[in-house]
Amino acid sequence: MKYFKFKPTALVALIMLFSFTASACSSNLATPQASLTTEQNSTEAITAGSDESTTNDITTEATSEPEPYYIPDFKLTALDGTETSLHAYEGQIIVINFWATWCKYCITEMPLLDELDKRDDVTVLAISVNEDQKTVQDYIDKYDYSMPVFLDENGDLASMFGVTGFPTSLFLGPDFEYFYIYPGMVDQKTLDSIFEAIDEIMKDRQ
Repeated sequence: MKYFKFKPTALVALIMLFSFTASACSSNLATPQASLTTEQNSTEAITAGSDESTTNDITTEATSEPEPYYIPDFKLTALDGTETSLHAYEGQIIVINFWATWCKYCITEMPLLDELDKRDDVTVLAISVNEDQKTVQDYIDKYDYSMPVFLDENGDLASMFGVTGFPTSLFLGPDFEYFYIYPGMVDQKTLDSIFEAIDEIMKDRQ
């Protein structure tokens, strides 16, 4: 399987523009690592040139079928200290959710994600960032959440994906194809829209 650099689509950029500032808690995470650096999107390219031929080329590229991008495997550390990896969840739609116990939007969003994880075809990987095991364990026990929860105590994974605030959710296909990133709190309507779009993409490729 061939892997590609992490590259949000124009739709993702639009989601980021309208949702992030209104429904996310800020963080002070480090600059994303080069292995998953966000590449220049079509909107940035438009601002770089204003002649008609350049604009036409960009329009054609933006409306064409994007090539798939796959997320490489990485290690996950559970609350009990055991280790697994992203690719252990092959075969299901995966939602990687970066969160923190102090984030009010994460607190509001968490019950919805826990319920989403109960679907047979979906796994939610809740990754707590920059918090210790006891803090996270106490929080999970308090609300009796059952979805898989992992620790990113140094913020390395969050930085790798360019996460700058919480919550931030990535949506991957059963073979780890990257579909969307949503920085901000999701609600049921947003989830429904994202999953409908993913279903359409997957059907088109069958």
